[in-house]
Amino acid sequence: MCIVIDANTFSSVFKTNSSDHNDFHPVLEWICKGNGKIVYGGSKYNEELRSTKKYNKLFRLFDAQRKVVKINDQEVDNEQARLENLIDHRDFDDPHIIAIIIVSRCKIVCSKDASAYPFIKDKALYSRGFERPRIYSRSSNADLLCDKLIADCCKPTSKTKELNMLLS
Repeated sequence: MCIVIDANTFSSVFKTNSSDHNDFHPVLEWICKGNGKIVYGGSKYNEELRSTKKYNKLFRLFDAQRKVVKINDQEVDNEQARLENLIDHRDFDDPHIIAIIIVSRCKIVCSKDASAYPFIKDKALYSRGFERPRIYSRSSNADLLCDKLIADCCKPTSKTKELNMLLS
């Protein structure tokens, strides 16, 4: 299972003394101890990540543990540009998040930005048959953190499965 984590929830997910960490602790637990992986990519997301040195370092640690999936930046940027041309609305300030979802086909987004939810759910932004993502915004959404929602980009490759069988 993979998840796109909006920068507005970095401290909620990763900082244990954050006032709302209890609502986001299941995400951290699932990434650290379960099958969870963080999906990200694109210039805007990379910029947000670089501006938070502590979380940038954390992402590098997760990457070393194979807990992140980096999506092609150019594909995400192209999709973001397409979305920005489609929608001109003052609340549409996270097109890069939706672009990551579209390019990766990720099925969960972690966000506290309620003004973004209608856009994330807007079927007009997705191709026909696209499974729109679910939104993790509090601990009552913990049932979303399950293997049945694993996007293809996060599934082990057949080579990984073969390697694991050889090591068993």
